[in-house]
Amino acid sequence: MNLLRLTTALAAAATLGSLTACANPPAAAVTPPSLATAYANEALAHSSAVPDLTDWWHGFHDPILDRLVATALASNLDLKAAVARIDAARALEAGAASQRFPSLDLNTDAARQRLSASQAFPTDTPTTGNAFGISASLAWEPDLFGRVRQRVSAASADVDSARNEALAVRIATIEETILTYVSVRGLEQRIDLVQENALSQRNTEASTRRMFEAGVVPAADVDRAAAQTETTLADLSALELQRQTAIHRLSILTASTPQGIYAQLDPPAPMPAWTPPVSGVGTPADLLRRRPDVRAAEARVVAAYARIGVAEADLKPRLQLVGMIGAAIDSFSGITLARSLAWVAGASATAPIFDGGQRRSVVALRRAEAEQALDAYHATVLNAVSEVETSMAATDRDHRRAQSLERATSSARSAYEQINHSWRSGESAFIDTLDVQRSLLKAEDAMVQAQTETLRSEVRLVSALGQ
Repeated sequence: MNLLRLTTALAAAATLGSLTACANPPAAAVTPPSLATAYANEALAHSSAVPDLTDWWHGFHDPILDRLVATALASNLDLKAAVARIDAARALEAGAASQRFPSLDLNTDAARQRLSASQAFPTDTPTTGNAFGISASLAWEPDLFGRVRQRVSAASADVDSARNEALAVRIATIEETILTYVSVRGLEQRIDLVQENALSQRNTEASTRRMFEAGVVPAADVDRAAAQTETTLADLSALELQRQTAIHRLSILTASTPQGIYAQLDPPAPMPAWTPPVSGVGTPADLLRRRPDVRAAEARVVAAYARIGVAEADLKPRLQLVGMIGAAIDSFSGITLARSLAWVAGASATAPIFDGGQRRSVVALRRAEAEQALDAYHATVLNAVSEVETSMAATDRDHRRAQSLERATSSARSAYEQINHSWRSGESAFIDTLDVQRSLLKAEDAMVQAQTETLRSEVRLVSALGQ
């Protein structure tokens, strides 16, 4: 009957705690700053909705790139650490949620003892016997002022933040893998251009040497041709070093050996062609919902405000209900167990009176942390807006620059063919041939760099959209 009363009392206190918790006001809602809801940029404000870009890198139709991205998603160490942080946050959430329920502990002990003659009063006869003990204890703290509820809310927000941070790391991993791969292919194309131009210049040098031996041109022309060939070949070392550095970066991103990446990338291949499926970026609200870094920052604000509630609840009284039932026996018999059975039920309450301002300093600390989290959220939103606008502008300008350089390269190639023919016919000076060769190589190299950067800008734009 007494145990029934204890159970009834605990249930009543639980109901009271639930009603009190529901009466507590929720944590402050997070609203985007004004810039996030009213873009000045018309191209962003009135653009069409972004299509589904799940696994968007398959649009390159490059099996090597697909394999590298898949390996990075499976093996990248930063991404694994981010996933582990989700598990850690979930464990903390489970620990916080466990405080909603009573704790029940079972204790047992067994011993064999001998009592001396002086201890065996009043018989004065030494005795030897067994001693067994078993007890169960129950403790529960009703959440009268929402301390546990707010702690669970903070832990849940931390889980949400960790999950979105992992998504942000995933996007960054995909972006950097693709950007690095595009750089490798662009460098390979530039290396081919240098080698082709060096071969053409070497042929010009050989022709000049034959003409010198025939007494047609001075020795200075041979020296100029040789110097230009060697200058062109000197660029190869720098380009090859850049390619090697990019490949080593891919090995880090995919947690692979450099030798394994070399094996996948050899032989060199053309730069992948890709038409980005992004016709617009949607409304500002759509952008904020897609960006995991914005969602993570928002979750951190929610967690910070919930911790203010925890600190404020510590300023209020706390109630704890306890109960215990147990027995100490010397043999396993029903009569002995019934005679030695004991129980206790009770409640205790504590209220803070004076602590020198320690608890209130924690409240002030939590409020300051919430302000910091809110400011960081605003900064994240502004950064998201800036990244999208910058990526859109860069994509447009890089595309126009690449088109201009393509026309410049076509003109430089035509000029080279005409002047080279004129030189061989004796109608122009040799120095004109060297100048036009340098101009052609410079134009072709600039065009490849512009094409590479255009593709990289388009990749950055997709990533900036939170894809």
